[in-house]
Amino acid sequence: MQRILPEVITALLEYHGAVVEKREDNSLEVICPPEISRILGIPEYAPLYFSQKGEFQEGICASYDSDFFNTIENLFAGKRKICSATYVSSLPNTEKISRVITENVPLNNATFRLTKNEVKNISYLLCYFKYTALSDEKHEGILPVLINEMNLSTVIPSEDFIANLKEGDEQDKKIEKDALNKVIRAAYAFGFSAARETLQDFIKSLERRLNRDSKKIHEYYETLKDETHKIIEKHEKTIKDGNVNKFFQKLAAIETEQKWKIHDLLAKYALSLKMEPVSLIRIKTETILFWIEIKRRISSRVFPLAYNPLIKQLDSLPCEVCFNPHPPYFICDDKLHIVCSHCFVDCPRCGKKFCQACYPVCPKCNCDRRRLP
Repeated sequence: MQRILPEVITALLEYHGAVVEKREDNSLEVICPPEISRILGIPEYAPLYFSQKGEFQEGICASYDSDFFNTIENLFAGKRKICSATYVSSLPNTEKISRVITENVPLNNATFRLTKNEVKNISYLLCYFKYTALSDEKHEGILPVLINEMNLSTVIPSEDFIANLKEGDEQDKKIEKDALNKVIRAAYAFGFSAARETLQDFIKSLERRLNRDSKKIHEYYETLKDETHKIIEKHEKTIKDGNVNKFFQKLAAIETEQKWKIHDLLAKYALSLKMEPVSLIRIKTETILFWIEIKRRISSRVFPLAYNPLIKQLDSLPCEVCFNPHPPYFICDDKLHIVCSHCFVDCPRCGKKFCQACYPVCPKCNCDRRRLP
């Protein structure tokens, strides 16, 4: 669930002691404590606007690219962006969950068996990312990502559990830096992919407009070239050699200009997607762990699956390449990595299947499929 900016600003200001009232036009009337007023550099009474309309009224613009939004981080000065929480879970019947594991582990080239289950305390990391998509238009939003720290299973949560979180102990925040970075990288990879899926309508609109404008440019310059060719053919015998060369130079100039116009068009509609973490909440909770043994040929690997009490369903298997899995899954031969169907593909150059978690480029022909158009 994505929260709109006025809701986020309201919650943040109220947390710091401000009184906030929402108007019908989605703007806010804010009365700040003197200290918060000083930190944000705004009057103690301040109307906040989130649309272009507000620029022509008395008040402060609070949109994503405003000075006010940039000063919000001053409220966190000297504080860490990660906090801890606990969640009291209500666990379901273990046997009932065990029966649905087969549906959640669709392996195409391997088998598995359930070896044991146990009740254990584990941690989830709730990450809030701000994404910014830039092209001929600008799209922004806040995306929540919930990731299991033990097996890196990721999901976009409904956040219904937020109201039931309790403040955690300072000890719960402690996690090794390398381990935390690994979890955040996986959450970032999932968030980046999920943001692109959220922006699918916008991306399709970009492609339609790019194709439309490319067609117009192609038709315009092809017409110019056809007209120039007709002039050359019509007067080929009467035009002096020097003048004929001028027409051929004109054709070359038309070709060059067409290429530059297409280049400018591609730059105009190119999509730049930026993701940055806003805050992290480390949530400790009790859950049921199901240990499965994955078998591929003569090798095997034990992997933990967890019932997620925050969203009240079994965590899905992660894809250890993109972390935004599209089942079914494949198991690689070298290190038994779990790879989804979108990532376990043939090399576009030599046709060899390879695991991108093991090899960033094709081990046979050294092709980097990420750089291919």
